[in-house]
Amino acid sequence: MARVRRAGRIVAFQTSAALAAVLLLVGLVIAAVFVRGQNNQITEDLEVVARSADDTGDAPPGMELVLRDDSGRVTSSPGGNVGVPLLGRAPGFADVDDDHRHYRALVVDRPEGRVVALTDLAPYRAGLTRLLSALALAELAGVLASIAVVVLFTRRSVQPLAQALALQRRFVADASHELRAPLTVLHTRAQMLRRRIESGDLSGAGRDAEAMVADTQVLSGVVDDLLASATLAAGKREANRVDLAGVAESVCASLGAQAETVGVTLACGRGDGVVEVIGSEASLRRALTALVDNALGHEHRGGAVDVTVRRDGQQVIAEVSDDGTGIDEATKATLFERFSHGPSHTSGSGRESYGIGLALVREIVTAHGGDIRVSSIVGKGATFVVSLPAASGE
Repeated sequence: MARVRRAGRIVAFQTSAALAAVLLLVGLVIAAVFVRGQNNQITEDLEVVARSADDTGDAPPGMELVLRDDSGRVTSSPGGNVGVPLLGRAPGFADVDDDHRHYRALVVDRPEGRVVALTDLAPYRAGLTRLLSALALAELAGVLASIAVVVLFTRRSVQPLAQALALQRRFVADASHELRAPLTVLHTRAQMLRRRIESGDLSGAGRDAEAMVADTQVLSGVVDDLLASATLAAGKREANRVDLAGVAESVCASLGAQAETVGVTLACGRGDGVVEVIGSEASLRRALTALVDNALGHEHRGGAVDVTVRRDGQQVIAEVSDDGTGIDEATKATLFERFSHGPSHTSGSGRESYGIGLALVREIVTAHGGDIRVSSIVGKGATFVVSLPAASGE
């Protein structure tokens, strides 16, 4: 997860740096074109004024003129004294600095004498400064905006990958945790079977083989739970109308023989009216099966487990109650956490339960927009109450 996020940050930085370089290059090109345009404009203005002015009074705003006629008389426009020394220079362009002011000058020889035209560069430099400031602000804004956009899109693009990696790690952790115990039992069964075969105890080998078959069924159930949990975590869920009472009756029918084997009475009832919800029938069946199996596992011989499904306003309520050992407060606090088991965590068949169990039940119920709660008195049993939104349009 950290590597994915770091990769996202690197991509964002590289993209922003590339955009900053592009904006800088564009800014330099714009500045170069602007400066070239200014120089061309200054040159054109100086040439026009220097070749057409008749006296110093013809100087346009921002420009100064110095004239020397054939008799050697020198006249200048107000402020044009800075150009007088240029009368002794060769014709052409020159830059002049005077009292922190900068001028561009053009010396031209005409039949009537020599002319020096000067233009103040301050307005042009001020324009260049404004342009550079605007370009800098634009680049800064562009870089910041690009960082925000890139980070946003990078997070959105990386998020599915990060979620997939998180789900993968969670599934691997779940699998390693949940499969360790049943695989150990299966390995032990296989060793016992080999020893019985080697010793010629075929009847014992047959019993061990039957036990191995039962253990593989337990292992298959664990794998099914893991896959169901991974599917829910990935946000994949069916959206069909499900008769929850019918599902409960089916669960009771499938676990009836198991309840009879452990000497427990299993009863299923339904309230009046239609008790349909929107969701996955397979997932809801797994949740109710886990609750009934849990109740059978904590019930004493001669006890009773009751399953009831009823409508309560806009909710469909499924209750699974028993009069068995009950749940103490310490166990109740962590009952729906992953890999949490009570002091006695056997299935209704009497074998130790290795599945994700009640944590998966809560995930299924939550994925269907419902909630699950439990009430219990130690020694007097427990009641699990599942509340799901009723299907609309009934």
